[in-house]
Amino acid sequence: MRIFLSTISKLITYIWASPNTALGILLGFVMLALGGKVRIVGGVAEFHGGWVGNFFASRPHPFCFGAITIGHVILGTCHNELSALRAHEHVHVRQYERWGIFFLPAYALSSLWEVCHGRNGYWNNCFEKQAYAEEAKQKLQASPLSEAPNEAS
Repeated sequence: MRIFLSTISKLITYIWASPNTALGILLGFVMLALGGKVRIVGGVAEFHGGWVGNFFASRPHPFCFGAITIGHVILGTCHNELSALRAHEHVHVRQYERWGIFFLPAYALSSLWEVCHGRNGYWNNCFEKQAYAEEAKQKLQASPLSEAPNEAS
């Protein structure tokens, strides 16, 4: 029974985020058509590379990015960036699962709020803060608990 409920719960989260995921898949197909690649990691489609990946990787700040999440889709500039940013981007996937169709407007409103108060719309966005905090927590948990240096005798 527990497995059944877990499966139903996961299905509901995919359905709830599906309008955003559909947009992400559409953009992912554009990446594929322009030389990109795709793979599934942890139930998320990761598109990367090709002309689109190279284009965004070469843009000046603030228009460049390593990866962006849209529903259960992550669009990345290259495979290495996806690997480096996976923990952060998967936090956004979980945010889409919680917020559903309301995530993109909520994200935009959070950025707008910060800009209107004289702060950076990306770094101070509550969704980004949560993603960076969770990413740091996961990295801390993944590191060995104690790395005592070898003592010389």
